[in-house]
Amino acid sequence: MKRIIAMILVGLLVAPPASAGQKQGKPIDWQKAQTLRPGTEIVLTVTGGQPTKVRLLFADEATLVTLKPTARQLPGGVERLLFSVGSQWPGIFNTGATYSSERLRVSQDGIFDRDQKLADLADVVQQTPRGGIQQIAEAPHSHVRRNILIGVGVAVGVLLIIMATVPYFED
Repeated sequence: MKRIIAMILVGLLVAPPASAGQKQGKPIDWQKAQTLRPGTEIVLTVTGGQPTKVRLLFADEATLVTLKPTARQLPGGVERLLFSVGSQWPGIFNTGATYSSERLRVSQDGIFDRDQKLADLADVVQQTPRGGIQQIAEAPHSHVRRNILIGVGVAVGVLLIIMATVPYFED
């Protein structure tokens, strides 16, 4: 019986998860992209480039504004504050407008936490014109936790079945 249990557990640990070989999510049309919440992860493919996972900041009829995938992590929730800039992004890029909140200031000069410059805008945020975008798709989601729970549930179920069907011998 110990061998059976060991083989079952090894099989569960060696078997690939259900998400193995997961493909990119389904394409999103431009109008749907405009309704996505800031911070949503998408897979962006620009003309001549590779699909890249990015986080959406803003989309309108002409432009998609995202966090650069190569940008360093910003401190203390500043990244979350960038999601609140919303429809002011085109003005920041095109007319030199400034977005200010209690803590954050965003302009063509950079991203500032109060008076401390955190980064140059071009190092963190990218603006992609609609004509330069080949595809927008849903970002694939990791199902590791779900797969672990399923595996544990199956293992417990198999053990219960084995314990119920194998006669118990007393000495």
